Order: sequence, then C-alpha cells, then structure tokens
Amino acid sequence: MRLGDVCTKIGSGATPKGGKEAYKPSGIPLIRSQNVLDWSFTSNGLAFVDEGQAAALANVEVEPRDILLNITGDSVARACMVPDWCTPARVNQHVSIVRPGPDLDPTFLLCYLQSSKPLLLKLASSGATRNALTKGMIGDLEIELPNIETQRAIASLIGQIQQKIVLNQQTNDYLAA
Repeated sequence: MRLGDVCTKIGSGATPKGGKEAYKPSGIPLIRSQNVLDWSFTSNGLAFVDEGQAAALANVEVEPRDILLNITGDSVARACMVPDWCTPARVNQHVSIVRPGPDLDPTFLLCYLQSSKPLLLKLASSGATRNALTKGMIGDLEIELPNIETQRAIASLIGQIQQKIVLNQQTNDYLAA
C-alpha cells in the first residue's frame, strides 16, 4: 500500500517573506531542518513567527503526533515526531509534515521512515544537484501495514527502547560532567 493512501497530509512549508530577518524572538514556532534529528526533536535554533506570518502558513500547521521529515540538503531523511509542547507550529520548505491517518500509528510510521532511511537517501540523491525528497516520492513509498493493534504493540516496544536510549544518554552526560 502507498504511504500517501494512509496519511491525511504530506506537505512542506515555506520561509516567511524576509527570511531570517523576519523571525521573531517569540511567538508561533517555525520548525526548520536543524530541529529535526533522527528519532528526536531539538529546540536549538527554533525560529518563531507572529500571528500574521503563521496565518500565511496555515496550510502547514503542525499538529501533535505529526511526523517531521527533512526533505532537502545534508539532513535529508532525518525524521522525528513533533513534541506536543511545540504545537501549534509551522514548518519551513525544508521539512515535510507526514500526518498518519486513523489506521496508522504515528510511532509505527516514524519507525517505518527510520528503517527506510537508506531508500529515502537513494531517492533523494537521484538526478538532482542537491539531495531532495518530493511529496510524490514520500506518498509513493510502499508500506506494509499490519493491523492497528500490532502497530501499537510495535510502537510501545520502540517507545520503551527510545526511553532507555534517552536514559543512557543522560547517564553518559552526567558521567562526562
């Protein structure tokens, strides 16, 4: 089955007119590729826009449990789930929102995209001067979709593993300090 058939949204945003100079010190988050890491989100370098700028980007509003996928440049194919504290937000043109439909668990979708990274990198490097994934490439990805209960069981296990990784990183940071 095509990923586009089980997602309610696949799309990327834009940079507000004026580029970086248009960013605000606070307001509505504008997620950029530097915020999207493999499996995790970082607030380092998070940009902000005002209500007017956000209204112009209303079609790329990020919702809780959306999956963010970098679609251009050296960070292409990095993916994470947006944290709830960061919503509502918008994305710029380097980040795609991949919003799962009701038959697709968000964590399962993230696992699928992470496990498909070699394929995504290959697709991104085909025929372009710069690595890039298109909406069509993402939507056309073939996904084998178990029933929602199996997806949730897999997602729960992955969540436990991710929690252990975070704890190990915190322990390592503590020991290094």
